[in-house]
Amino acid sequence: MSNRNDGPEINANNLVQRRLKLRVRDAGIERLVADIEQLPGVVRVSWRADKALLHCGYDVTRCSLDAVEAAVQNRGAAFADSRWERIKRSYYRFVDQNMRDNAAHEPHCCNKVPRR
Repeated sequence: MSNRNDGPEINANNLVQRRLKLRVRDAGIERLVADIEQLPGVVRVSWRADKALLHCGYDVTRCSLDAVEAAVQNRGAAFADSRWERIKRSYYRFVDQNMRDNAAHEPHCCNKVPRR
């Protein structure tokens, strides 16, 4: 398990934890975890061999689930192909995009008296 300290570029409000079920050979898992750790914005990565679960924490404004998936596929691993896992990854993508959009939003106040 790896745990990097939050740097000045990591915003704690944008951190998410993702649990992804993988089909992987045990020989390449250390390299896979190391590759994911090197992605910008990734804070925490761990592997649970008994359940084949990858736990990954990242800042959604600097990293995305697609980047994690690309790292997994580059190492020859694959995601579990059950219907639940596909729905869960789709939901993770939706939430990540929503958080990125909200982080870039400039708030405004509707209760101000308009200038004349």
